[in-house]
Amino acid sequence: MIRFENLRKEYDDLVAVQDLGVVIPPGEIYGLIGPNGAGKTTTIRMACGLLEPTMGRVFVNDVDVHSDPERAQAFIGYLSDFFSVYEDLKVWEYLDYFAHAYKMPEGDIARRIEQVIEQVKLEVKRDEMIKGLSRGMKQRLGIARAVIHRPKVLLLDEPASGLDPMARLDLRNLLRSLCDEGTAVLISSHILTELEGFCTSIGLMEKGVMVRSGKIEEIVAAESQHRVVRVAWLGESGELVKTRLEANSKVSGFMVSGAEGVFKFSGSEEELAAVLADLVAGDARIVTFSEVRQTVEDLYMRLSSHEVM
Repeated sequence: MIRFENLRKEYDDLVAVQDLGVVIPPGEIYGLIGPNGAGKTTTIRMACGLLEPTMGRVFVNDVDVHSDPERAQAFIGYLSDFFSVYEDLKVWEYLDYFAHAYKMPEGDIARRIEQVIEQVKLEVKRDEMIKGLSRGMKQRLGIARAVIHRPKVLLLDEPASGLDPMARLDLRNLLRSLCDEGTAVLISSHILTELEGFCTSIGLMEKGVMVRSGKIEEIVAAESQHRVVRVAWLGESGELVKTRLEANSKVSGFMVSGAEGVFKFSGSEEELAAVLADLVAGDARIVTFSEVRQTVEDLYMRLSSHEVM
């Protein structure tokens, strides 16, 4: 749905984006992460047609964004990190204006406006003037405007800026629902906790270069030679757990804290299941046995050199 082919952007002697090649399929939520100055915003602006690349091409739904911009815009919803609104319009009027700008069928517009107002929880503000909205409410309105025409591709640059915790949860749920409908989402943020739990893939950029890109679980598997597993037990089972785990050649680094511990495991999922079965067969009273998944922040801290241009 989104395809970058050898995308490059230069400003005099500065190379802001270097030879980027990424494909984001339908139904994917792709988190573009990296420090400020990494090239994330430049990439998104080229993707939506606001910046002309020095080299390379961007395709959205197989349409070249820069050679056929009007056709491409029908498929793109875009929210910049800093955006302006028409403050002398009411909330519904603002959405009506953009629905017409996207040439939506006249008969669908009124119903669609009500749908997106409900999606971003602006029902009580529907008839209010935009100039009276808070920063967070304007951010919600910007998101509604970006999705009003049901775009196949959604490009979001720091979309959670100014949103309270409940609104951030609403944004996650909205993005998940769009993903389920087949929308490809490219979302940029340097606040990694914003991306946790709903991105299906990530791309780490530094100094204009894509350092690593792919499905989160594939990157974790490639970067980890072992799993980290947490186990907890009841009563006096600690010594039994310790003895059985340390007798397993796939287990290493077992550390205990009270009635729980963590260990590294170098085997397969089937072999890990056998470890649990062995503990239970030995009468260990196990209450927790689970793999500790790496977060997006864990991956970033592990892969990044934390350099900026």
